Amino acid sequence: MRLNYDRVAPCLLAGLLLTACKDDPEPEGDGDGSGSSTGAASSESSTTRMDDVDTTAGDQGASGDEESSSSTGAPPTEVSVRGTIEDFFAMGPIADAEISVLGQPTLQTMSDAAGEWEMVGVPVDTFDRFVVADTGDYWGAIVPFQTGLTDLEEFELSQVSLDVIDIQIGVLQRQDPTVMVDEDASVLLVALIQNGAAGAVVEIDPPPPPGTFYAPDAGGQPTLDVNEIQWALYPVAVFFNLPPGPEGTYEITVTHPDRECTPEDAQPPTLPRHINLIRVDCPPPK
Repeated sequence: MRLNYDRVAPCLLAGLLLTACKDDPEPEGDGDGSGSSTGAASSESSTTRMDDVDTTAGDQGASGDEESSSSTGAPPTEVSVRGTIEDFFAMGPIADAEISVLGQPTLQTMSDAAGEWEMVGVPVDTFDRFVVADTGDYWGAIVPFQTGLTDLEEFELSQVSLDVIDIQIGVLQRQDPTVMVDEDASVLLVALIQNGAAGAVVEIDPPPPPGTFYAPDAGGQPTLDVNEIQWALYPVAVFFNLPPGPEGTYEITVTHPDRECTPEDAQPPTLPRHINLIRVDCPPPK
C-alpha cells in the first residue's frame, strides 16, 4: 500500500512521540517514556549491539552486590523495571527487542512475543538510560529513567518503522531535495510533556547545521529548519544527522515566554543509528 504523505505527516509525529503529551491541568506522570527508532525487528539483520560501541558515556550506577533483606528491614539496593515495547506506528508488540542499561552490560533483557520485558537488579535511586538495540528494520532507542525504592511497572518503550522514516524524508525533501538521513548518525527527539507549552524554543549546543532539524507547524506539517514547537497536539522538535558522542557532547535548552522548561536528559550520550527521547517538563506558571 502506498502512503499519502499529506495524510501521514501528522501521524509521523504521533509515531515518533513515544508517550502522549499531557494537558496542563493533568497531574505530571512518573517520567516513563519510550524511545523512537525504525521498522520491524529482525534478529538476522546487521545490528549495532552494546558491545560494539563505547558505552562509557554517562557513568551510570552499578548494581549493588548486597541484596535487600525484608527480614532485617534494610532498604533495597535493587529494583525491577517491567514494561512493554511496541511499534508505535503499527500499534503492535515488538518481539525479541534487545534492551539494556547504558554502560552496564550485566543489565540486559529481551522482550517476549507480546512485547513484554522485565529488567531485574537495577540500582535504586539512580538516573539511567535504557538502550534498545537497532536492527536492520529499526533504529535503536535511548530512553532516560529514574529509579526509586520500589519496582517500576508499566514502563513503555516503543520504536518506529523504517517506513515512517521514509515518510519523514519524503516530507522534508519537498522543502529541500538534498535532505537525507545519515544512518551512522544520531537523532534527538525533543518532546514537551505538556501540550499547553507550545511556543517553546529548543536549542542545541553546538548548534546543528541547516537542513538537519525540524518541528511541525501549528497544523502538524513538519517544517525544516524550525526549532520552535508550535503544534499543540504533538509538541515535538527533531534533530537528526548528529555525530554520535558521549554525555556532554550536546546540551539541550528549552525556553518559553511564560514557563520554565527542564529537559529530563539535557546532556544525553548519543549512539550511531539511535534516537534519543528527550522529554521536557514545562509546567504552567503558578
